[in-house]
Amino acid sequence: MFDENPSRSQEPTRSQSRSAVSSAGSSCYDSDLPRVSSEGYGTERNQVPQRSGTIKTIVHAVVPDAVQQTARNVTDLVRKSSIYDVYTRAKSRGVELERKRWVQILFECSIYLLLVCFIYFVLVGMPLWHGAVYWMYWVVDTKFVLPGGWSITLGIAVLYSFSPLLIFFEKEPPIIEHPADFDRNEIPGVRGTALLIPCYKSANIVGPTLAAALKVFPPSNIFVIANGNSPTPLDTTEEVCRPYGVNHIWCPVGSKIVAQFVGCYAAKGFENVLLIDDDCALPPNFPVVSDRLKGNVQSIGYTIKSVGPDSSKGTWCQQAQDLEYKISGLQRALAGEIGSATFPHGAISLWNRQFLIRTFHDHPGFSVSEDWFFGHSCRRLGGRIKMCTSIFVETETPPAVFFSSGGSRGGFGEMTVFKQRFLRWNFFFVNGMWYNMAYILFSWKLGWWEIGAKLFVFQEVYETLLYLLTPFVITISFIVQPSFCGILLGGTVLLYLINVLIFNEVHLRMRSERISWTVLLVYYMPYKLILTLVNVGSCYWSLYKYARYFAKRHPKVIEDEKAVEVVMRLEEMTPVGSPTGSIHSNDIINNDLDDDDEDLSGGRRMRVTAVGTRLNLEHTDRVVLPKIETVTVNKRTSFIAGAEDCITCTPSLLGPQELEERQVQIMDFASAENPSTLPPRLSLGFDRGREKTSWSKSPV
Repeated sequence: MFDENPSRSQEPTRSQSRSAVSSAGSSCYDSDLPRVSSEGYGTERNQVPQRSGTIKTIVHAVVPDAVQQTARNVTDLVRKSSIYDVYTRAKSRGVELERKRWVQILFECSIYLLLVCFIYFVLVGMPLWHGAVYWMYWVVDTKFVLPGGWSITLGIAVLYSFSPLLIFFEKEPPIIEHPADFDRNEIPGVRGTALLIPCYKSANIVGPTLAAALKVFPPSNIFVIANGNSPTPLDTTEEVCRPYGVNHIWCPVGSKIVAQFVGCYAAKGFENVLLIDDDCALPPNFPVVSDRLKGNVQSIGYTIKSVGPDSSKGTWCQQAQDLEYKISGLQRALAGEIGSATFPHGAISLWNRQFLIRTFHDHPGFSVSEDWFFGHSCRRLGGRIKMCTSIFVETETPPAVFFSSGGSRGGFGEMTVFKQRFLRWNFFFVNGMWYNMAYILFSWKLGWWEIGAKLFVFQEVYETLLYLLTPFVITISFIVQPSFCGILLGGTVLLYLINVLIFNEVHLRMRSERISWTVLLVYYMPYKLILTLVNVGSCYWSLYKYARYFAKRHPKVIEDEKAVEVVMRLEEMTPVGSPTGSIHSNDIINNDLDDDDEDLSGGRRMRVTAVGTRLNLEHTDRVVLPKIETVTVNKRTSFIAGAEDCITCTPSLLGPQELEERQVQIMDFASAENPSTLPPRLSLGFDRGREKTSWSKSPV
């Protein structure tokens, strides 16, 4: 009856040149790229001793630096073109998915008509015939053994609610004080992990989040991706980030999932990424358990706790949510041990970056309940989700169920539990049954782990069915046998109270995380009863809202032209050969290229100011190749000195698959003498007779 899963829904120095091209064709996952250092380009690195006489050291000694750099340049070109391939597919797919306004209205009205017909002809039926409600009443009154039916329901409730109590939280790691000059990359798991923080109007709350994160991660590993439907930032988040020295990216598409998508490419020098919300404060002893991402384990969730302002216990409502979150974390930990958790908490999760990009390609792209769909796609692709329960990560929650004196800060920062769950978390409960049943029947990529995973996926289906049947079954049961149903309802409440008492006094006592007896005995059970009714109402509300929501087709993230173009622009801004794949802020913001500005105290600040139609296709008689405009003011377009450098590669990446091996000639254009020089247009032309592909410059 009660849902114990509340989250279910839910440096470099100044660059000496600019990237000249961003097209060449490759896998869209850039999985073939060599791993590079996560430290800032141009900063001092730790010198790692190398054995002499190895192939690597011989290559470094014999092969000229210019040739090695050229090889890295070509690799960059191949990588950048991969996202262009995704972009071209997204443009065509976007046209296919777009519905005309009259079609949307017709679709919406048809769904409303279908719902009305279903209610009357199926549920009511009178006076034409006896509807489903009548026959349900007849079965309960004459055929159904009510005590037997309730015993089955209570048995399933006991199984799902008490089985997580068989395991315990992990031991909390100690807090280690580090000196001021300590390199955070020495903390286990940190060096290869980037911290991604998507933000929306977060200037007032992201400061404490960054202060807490810097106790675990170095500034070069932290990426703040502010987003909004505007070519320029909506608030002062960038200025807030500046003194912390972290990387800031402005994304002109207002979507949390798009911001995370952009962040995955901005942090391409890292093996893993940690996703957190802008109000999620990492504790100083936070463990980056990237060593657990092995085998088919591709994601690690963390247990979270609800707090009030300034990490206080908060209101009774916030303490009740705290108990919910911790029970949910223990339940997911059990699911991860016997199979896979359904999904990690949306507030914080650790992912293998390459697998997360694959997950974006499978994710349906819904901005609501995006964390649930991350888990669904992860399991569908053969990835397990486990939990780290050694720490409770703080996240601020709504202070009241229905009414709050404070105003929303924007985005999804709802100020009441009702708005949070009724309008957003529960929106895909009913629709999710389709995805869950398809997963239970047809997805078997986890092998034997699928059995445990499907047990908890079935729990979601079962809970949703209970919510949908509650108005009918409870009402009919009270009409048929009111006294017996009243006793059973009281017994169900007592059952869940015993469950939380054991959890609070055993599991949370071991971690010194107990909530007060007053909240537990006086507030918690009425709170859960109210939320059960909210869940029931939200299921029927969502059925009504689906008509308008699905009247407009929703593309996947990789099918969203604007989302992919943001990543492509970010790739255009990346200098060829940069170890981190990022450049200094002033190289990008409004194309302000000031050679005298060497201040790196504010970290890298990358701003994609607009998305539009800057890319087009140039048709030739042999092959369709991209024509790209790029801004290059007073900067070289290649790191390589000399008139031209050639290196052998596979140009099938650049054109038709039947092409054999050719040579790529990368032209080195000298920097412009006149600052007002118009930006050049770089076009890719293929000469079959000369058996080479060359980059050439033509005036705009």
